[in-house]
Amino acid sequence: MPPPITELALSRSPRDRAEVLFGLSDRLLDLVADHAPDDALLQVDSFKQRIDAWRRDLKHEPDPARLAQLVADAADDVAGFLDRARGYRADREAELIDLVELLRTVLEAVRGESQQFENELARSTAALGRMVEIEDLRELKRVLKQEVEVLREAVAEHRATEARRFESLTSRVQTLEQSLVKARAAAATDALTNLPNRGAFDVEIREWIARAARDGRAFSVGMVDLDDFKRINDTYGHPVGDRVIVAAARILRDAVGDGELVARFGGEEFALLLSSPTAAKARQRVSAMLDLVPEVYEYEHDGKKGRISFTFSGGVASWVAGDTADSIVKRADEALYDAKRRGKRRVEARPQALLRSLIG
Repeated sequence: MPPPITELALSRSPRDRAEVLFGLSDRLLDLVADHAPDDALLQVDSFKQRIDAWRRDLKHEPDPARLAQLVADAADDVAGFLDRARGYRADREAELIDLVELLRTVLEAVRGESQQFENELARSTAALGRMVEIEDLRELKRVLKQEVEVLREAVAEHRATEARRFESLTSRVQTLEQSLVKARAAAATDALTNLPNRGAFDVEIREWIARAARDGRAFSVGMVDLDDFKRINDTYGHPVGDRVIVAAARILRDAVGDGELVARFGGEEFALLLSSPTAAKARQRVSAMLDLVPEVYEYEHDGKKGRISFTFSGGVASWVAGDTADSIVKRADEALYDAKRRGKRRVEARPQALLRSLIG
């Protein structure tokens, strides 16, 4: 039997122990990625991409200080994702418990009320059967009248009970529906910016593509990323970095039209769904949004006022027949990288290849 990995690591040189531990870290990251719950609302694809990036960086980063920071960032992000996954599963389980409990209540109500009413009908039927033994006409009429009243009261009580039960169950259903709507809205909303999150964007873009394929109305996707955001975090701290993200989100949200979408795609990156039918027009619009960023952004943190400047870069791509969500987002991302390479604080476009558009 091979020795435990802890003993194996302790029995080797520091360099060998580091290689063993990094191998273990790489394997653990791989296992986390393989067993991540497959749900768009948890942004699993983005999380797996970050895991792949960490695994590459851990293997090739020579700087010990940078390596330690990478490990810390990876651990924090994995822990955050697992917390979100646990919360998501707990919410889903709570919703399912509520639904099952409501169904059980309905079934018990139907069974109980029906049984009570059937018992009353059976008793009345037996009483009516015994009436044939009554020879006195006046006594027969009296007993029949009495039994009719009993039946009428039973029917009235049954209807009243059903009405009360229906009202109670309707109220519970409405409450449950409202809770589900709020839970879905919360699951689709980014907590920091109150914008739709990556999962909501993934759902929405599929609807836009289906509509475009059906009606032939092209649209554009924009990808926006804050410039030098790591420098902002390192210089001013994460709380100020969060303020910058919120400020950028507000600018983008206020600049889009009705029916269009701005979502926080992840980190300091945003995704836009624009009704602009061409990449050129979408580029003009996102460039106009860039011009709305103030030269200096004033903020207050820990009772102190500060001033900071920030910009963003953008990339756009327009839909053509045959596009998928992945293909059009990929082109917009490539255009964003073009903007970063060409100096930042600019917007570039990636039109679809003419041959691809012709063959669909």
